[in-house]
Amino acid sequence: MELADFCVKYPFSKKAKELLDSENIQLSDEIVARGLERVKKALAGETSRSSAFHKSDKVDEVASYAAARMVLGYMRNRYLTNRFAVAEAKRANHYLSGEEATVVDEVAAEFGIVSSSTGGKLFVPIPTFVKFAPKSIDYKLINRNVHAGKVELIYREKIRLTEEAVKKRAEHIPIVKNAPESVKKAAEVLKAELPKLEPMKTITFKEGDNPPCIERLLEQVKKHENLNHQARWSLAVYLVGKGMGIEKVVSLYSNLPDFNEKMTRYQLEHIKKRGYTMPGCSTMLTYGLCCAECRIGNPLNWKSKEERMKWHKERENNA
Repeated sequence: MELADFCVKYPFSKKAKELLDSENIQLSDEIVARGLERVKKALAGETSRSSAFHKSDKVDEVASYAAARMVLGYMRNRYLTNRFAVAEAKRANHYLSGEEATVVDEVAAEFGIVSSSTGGKLFVPIPTFVKFAPKSIDYKLINRNVHAGKVELIYREKIRLTEEAVKKRAEHIPIVKNAPESVKKAAEVLKAELPKLEPMKTITFKEGDNPPCIERLLEQVKKHENLNHQARWSLAVYLVGKGMGIEKVVSLYSNLPDFNEKMTRYQLEHIKKRGYTMPGCSTMLTYGLCCAECRIGNPLNWKSKEERMKWHKERENNA
């Protein structure tokens, strides 16, 4: 694979930085415009693919990644940054899934993800696995084969760890204070592209209406943090079980970095149609979502402050 082609696919790599340095690339209006389009596609939920043919175009596309990060560093908008990080991670996964093992190993090594083979099985050190494991029940150490300080995984899971590493790197963007005019203009364009509605205002819950596990999930959504499948599913079933309309739940979920309205609406309608029950506290504990000893059996059994006061009052009157 030619150097420019590698760098287009993996613009976060050391080779990409070396390429830009060797070509003496300076930040231009055109490169900033490319970076802007890169962020706009991420905001729209699109995973960009390279169509560059000539080397100069490839170099500019690599530079657009750096330009996008500069714009995001100037804006300091967590929602935009998270959307960008998710899109870049998915893009890397797409390319890695079609690469030879040597290329996957090279990209993974960028993040210290170095595997070893024993008895035909693939292993990575526990610290590496824990650092980059997705927040999913399938990647919890208790569910993995651990031997001699290493975790067994399959080839596809190594790519998944690398995807998560790309996301983490893309999320950490240095603050840019003295930005050039082209970056400031790009930031203004992106501000206009941001959702006008503040979805969290559609939530009518009061403080104490929900159990701690649900409150924590709602807070994560408010901060535009990504939720794993179990968390997303549990919160959706809970909200539907509480009688919240699908439109309000969709609005809430639009805060998530990888929000897909069509898929979200389909899953919510499926939950409502099939009448899925809320996972019990023991299951929430298994998912790693339990954060307090409420002893209520199921999050839907939680009573709000008003309900608890009413229950105590009725109990006193009947005594």
